Amino acid sequence: MKQISFISLFFLLFSCSEPSQKQQEQDSKDIFSGLMDDFPIIDKKPSHQVLTLGVFHFDRSRDGSDVVAKNHIDITTDENRSELDEIIKKLEEFNPSKIAVEWRPEYQDRLDSLFREYLEGNYSLEKNEAFQIGFKLAKSLGHDKVYCVDNNPPMPESINEIDDWEAYADSLGHLELWQSYDQENLRYNTFMDTIQRNLNVKDYLLLINSKKNSVRNKQIWTTGLVNVGYLDKYVGADLLGRWYRRNARIYANSKNLVDTDENLLIIYGGAHKWILDELFESSPDFQVIQFNDLIRN
Repeated sequence: MKQISFISLFFLLFSCSEPSQKQQEQDSKDIFSGLMDDFPIIDKKPSHQVLTLGVFHFDRSRDGSDVVAKNHIDITTDENRSELDEIIKKLEEFNPSKIAVEWRPEYQDRLDSLFREYLEGNYSLEKNEAFQIGFKLAKSLGHDKVYCVDNNPPMPESINEIDDWEAYADSLGHLELWQSYDQENLRYNTFMDTIQRNLNVKDYLLLINSKKNSVRNKQIWTTGLVNVGYLDKYVGADLLGRWYRRNARIYANSKNLVDTDENLLIIYGGAHKWILDELFESSPDFQVIQFNDLIRN
């Protein structure tokens, strides 16, 4: 009789504890759901649209890149001129209120002077993308200027202390880490170079502004060189930090150009696109528009 009572009591206690545990789990879920509903995120309708048009530098003779293209696209051919005109027509549909280019603000007066001469018919445009796209679009939209937003922050002190990077990396056992993606980077640079043989300007700009290319440009910064000097001078990481610093300044210069409900077009080297897109995507004031979507619509 006592045994039966004990067994009955056990099942009674067990049956009572199970709903209690489930209830606690449900209560926890309800609390978390409520916290997410009340989470103080900035939730507002963006007041601006921004489009970062990643480009190759049209005039390679004035390009600061250390990657030399052997098959550089000539934007002066009849076909490429026609395609650039089509691109400008599409950008007119985006209707930017301000156009920003890869020139530093200290050259704003010079750019203003060139733009005035162009409007007056006294300046034959050079190959530079700031002129071939920026000036032409600004003229067609009736703008009175094109804006300089670039910045060139100083090199970190850690980098200035290194005379021989390879010897420094080797002394720390970081040489293999540095060179581990050399072949991949060579494969990418070779691809982007040789593909120009078969592409006109529109298709090449679509490639530069593709999601895959943005991811690949980010990978260049987060592999290989970033490892050099970790746990020591952090020269690789500091170079990455400088890249963020430069683009954060470009972002700040650009975003403050626009007034309420104005749209912004930024014409920049394709390597900047991924990071500028990320910065603008994090801002509640901006909706990021993709060039490829604009062209294909």
